[in-house]
Amino acid sequence: MLTAVFFVTHGSSDRRSWLNLQNLVAIAQSPEYRTKYPEIAIIGGGCLEGQAQTLSQQLEAFVQTFDTVTQSPIPNPQSPISQILIMPLFLLSGLHVSEDIPVEVAIADANLQTKLTESCPKLAIAPHLGTDPQIPQLIAQRFANVETDAARMLIAHGSRRPGANQVIEDLAHHARAIAAYWSVEPKIDVQIEKLIGQGYRKIYALPYFLTEGGITEAIAQKLDSYSDRLQIHQLPVPLSDHEIIDLALTKLATNVR
Repeated sequence: MLTAVFFVTHGSSDRRSWLNLQNLVAIAQSPEYRTKYPEIAIIGGGCLEGQAQTLSQQLEAFVQTFDTVTQSPIPNPQSPISQILIMPLFLLSGLHVSEDIPVEVAIADANLQTKLTESCPKLAIAPHLGTDPQIPQLIAQRFANVETDAARMLIAHGSRRPGANQVIEDLAHHARAIAAYWSVEPKIDVQIEKLIGQGYRKIYALPYFLTEGGITEAIAQKLDSYSDRLQIHQLPVPLSDHEIIDLALTKLATNVR
């Protein structure tokens, strides 16, 4: 009995978000990871936003590919796929992780139960990527070469869900940084002014986002507007594509073995 994995990213109207997801799926399906995780037979992915199909429809379409991948029709009691683990590639537990994704998965599950009856694989949502215990140390390492007289800023999107931003505050504290948010208070401007008021003339800013994209570019423009007042260096997003897959598949393997 084998497991299929379905990655979920936020998605957007920016085509790069879809291409980034496809690149992650391709890495996860490379010989390196297939050898390391033979119990994970098939890997796919979908976006919560920015696609013509809803996430539930993307998930249903993914299941319908099993017959071509396993060379056996569905439903078929000999099919090796016993469960589908849905992995939210989200760094924060906002409304998307706590509400939107579970709703879409429930819709897909109901539709698949009707179509496939007893042969439908079990759908299960794994903890989102941001819960991995290695992340605090990885964040701290990204600031490892920062000068001692420079300030550190960890920039996240932010969530209006009560308590959801505490993980950012904790990560920032662990990395000896100050937290700032794109969509909620305290916003980037407020925190930069605070650091200027404390006498800092150099800031290293780490965007806490899964991949580079429209928001990280907008953050760069905002930081650049302060270039006449102090030096601000924007660091790359904290996780490389291979690190994302390493964390995700290692985490998922605990739900399989």
